[in-house]
Parts: sequence; structure tokens; C-alpha cells
Amino acid sequence: MVNKQVIKEIITNFHKRTLPHVYRRKINLSCPENKIRSIVGIRRSGKTFTFYQLIKDLLKQGIKKERILCINFEDERLLPLNVADLTIIFDTYFELFPLFKNKKVYLFFDEIQNISNWEKFIRRIHESENVEINITGSSSKLMSRELATALRGRTLSYEIFPFSFEEYCEYKNIPSDLNSSAGKALIVSAFDKYMFNGGFPEILNCSEEFRIKILQEYINLILYKELIDRYEIRNHSLIKYLLKFLLINNANPFSVNKFYNDLKSQGYRCSKETLHNYLSYFEDSYCFSSVPVFAESLRKKQVNYRKVYCVDHGLVTAMTSSLSYNTGGLLESMVYNQLRRIFHKEQINYYKTSKGEEVDFIVKERGIIRELIQVCEDLTFPDTRKREVKSMIRAMEELALSDATIITRYERETISQGNKTIRIVPFYVWSLEKMA
Repeated sequence: MVNKQVIKEIITNFHKRTLPHVYRRKINLSCPENKIRSIVGIRRSGKTFTFYQLIKDLLKQGIKKERILCINFEDERLLPLNVADLTIIFDTYFELFPLFKNKKVYLFFDEIQNISNWEKFIRRIHESENVEINITGSSSKLMSRELATALRGRTLSYEIFPFSFEEYCEYKNIPSDLNSSAGKALIVSAFDKYMFNGGFPEILNCSEEFRIKILQEYINLILYKELIDRYEIRNHSLIKYLLKFLLINNANPFSVNKFYNDLKSQGYRCSKETLHNYLSYFEDSYCFSSVPVFAESLRKKQVNYRKVYCVDHGLVTAMTSSLSYNTGGLLESMVYNQLRRIFHKEQINYYKTSKGEEVDFIVKERGIIRELIQVCEDLTFPDTRKREVKSMIRAMEELALSDATIITRYERETISQGNKTIRIVPFYVWSLEKMA
């Protein structure tokens, strides 16, 4: 049973200490009063500081800090915990502040997925108490499976990603001025750094040596805490090998069958079902996303390969040699993650033309195609330019689209062919426009 004195100490310490400085993320966190706010995303992406942002907003509204109960369920002083301990924590808070029983209390529960059956407690107090509930978790299961079934429409989920390029620039005090040569030079320089460093908040002011060490620790934390411990995985060498493979092959096609055959040739013993499970675990932890082909038929989606993207390109550069990653893949990964900040995962696919040409991203929202995007780092070579434009024109014809986009590293141009317009734009321009 959790120690009540420890709970009181944690509650009191939170009320007494000054909240840290918070960078306000570019995400709309507004939520109806009758809903539970759920904040989900990969570890170290800024979920706790998003809590602090919400708490500071409450304080500005005149809410007393004592009416806020904020608990981090990774605090080792509370471990081990079970669902019954949640009631003890809640009751202990009212022992400290009995007068607030008749007022609304604001609950902030960080990394709540660590407690089995947590959803039963949340559902009960949401229905029976005068509370506003905010929860975070590092597993997408908190959003998709557990919340959808256990909380049954009582919650709204908000995904937190590492910093976007716009957030990176704002954090670094770089104005989004693309109209002057000086402003553009600053943005291009920031883009080059962002492309290799990534957007995790903690590494933004680090040297390269510490950046790599910190991001490698993040990967180990995800590997052991989110995967090996949570799913009781015994074959450590296999899941580590899969992780390394996915990082090296970031933004490339991935086939479980092909990977399975490669493993057999190297002497690994496992089933295809195990590989499918491991891949889903990586997705559940927000470490990777797999993107299927655009198709109405479920069978066509299943027989075609998926493309796999890491949640942050900085993890790729921190975990692989500069000789083994390609900047084109980093750029494509950055585009995917920028799209994910705007659209739901199920709305993003890649497209194959009738001739087998691949277009990196097609986004369909409410039955309407919103985006058709190809990513090509460099279009200066005539053969590359001809190939990319040809495949885009064919895709536009098949999809009855008049506009499409090719995202590059630095190039900018507009191509018109008949009634078709292809906008060629650098990532740093496109991404700043997307967040405007």
C-alpha cells in the first residue's frame, strides 16, 4: 500500500515549488469541460511541460494552486502502485484540503499508463466527482485502444511530437522572415541544424556529443521500459536488431516477409507473428509509424509493403553512422512527421500509379484528397527531375488533381503542364507555411 505521508509530501512539494519556464507548444489544447484531456506521445517529447503550460493557464485564471493535484506516476517514491492506490492518493489530497470537496479540483496525472486498470478509477471519479481530469501517456494504446474502450467517448486526445521546425526556430529566436536575404539565411542555417539534430526539447541547446548520448539514452529507455519490460520480451537481441534495422532503413519500404527471410539466413529463430507484434510495439510507443499504400481494398493494403518512419530524425542520426543514413530519407521523415502534426495517422498513405511509380504521400480527409506530395532532396539532375515530374503528372491524372507538391532541400520553382501545376518548394518554406 502506498504511504500516505509520502503522498502528502509530493502534493505539498508541488504546491510550494515554482513551475519551470515553459515554451508554449503550437497545439490547440482547448477541451470541453465534460471531457477528459489525454496527452499522448513519445517519451521526452514535452508532455509534462505541456501539463505545466495548462497549469500556468489555470493560475492566470485565478485558480489557486492548491486546487491542482499533479502526480507523476514514474516517481519512485510511489512505486509499486496499483489501481486501489489511486483512490488513496485522491482521498489523501482531500485530507490536506477538505474545503475543496465542494469546489472543482484539477487533476494532472503524468504517465498514468504505468498503473494497471487505471481507467476504472478515472472513469469513476469523472462521473462522481467535481473534477477536471488531464492524463498523459507514452503509449499510443493510451489513445487508441485503452481510451476508446475504457473511457467510451469521455476523452479527447492530443498528440505531442518533438519540436516542429517552426517551434525550433521560435525557440532559437529565429524570426520566420523569408522575404529578406538576411532572414532567409538564418532560416536556412537553422534548417540545416534541425535536419541533423532533430526536435527533442532537451537536446536543443546541447553540444553534438551530448545530443548523441541523450538521444541514445532515449532509445534505450523506450526499448527497455516501453517494450521489453511492458511486453515481457525475452528475445532481446532480436528486438534490438529490428530497432537498428528500422533506424538504418528509415523512410524505406519494410516487408515482414523479407525481413523474416533475412533473419532465417542469419540464424535468428522467430515467427512472422512475433515480427508483426514487435513492429506494432514500436508503433504503440510512438517510436515509428508504418504507412500503407493508398487503396480502397484492405487486401491491396496488406499485400503491398509499408514504409516506416521514425518519430524524430534526430534519433536516426544519433543511432546510426553518418555513412549509413541518407539525407533524402531524413527529409522524407521530416515531411511525414510534419503531416502527422496536422492529420491523423490513418489519413496518410503513399500512392502507387498504374505504372508502379511511387509518390511518397497522399492525404485524404473526409473523402477529399488534401495533399499529394513527393519528397526529392535534389532535382538538379535532369534524369531525376524528369522522372519525378513524370510520376507526379501521372498520379495527378489518375486522381483527377490539378495541384501537387514536390518538397526539396533547397530548390523552389513552379512547373505547369496543361491544367496541372506542381509546386516545388524547400522543406523550410513548406513547413513554416503548414504551421501558419
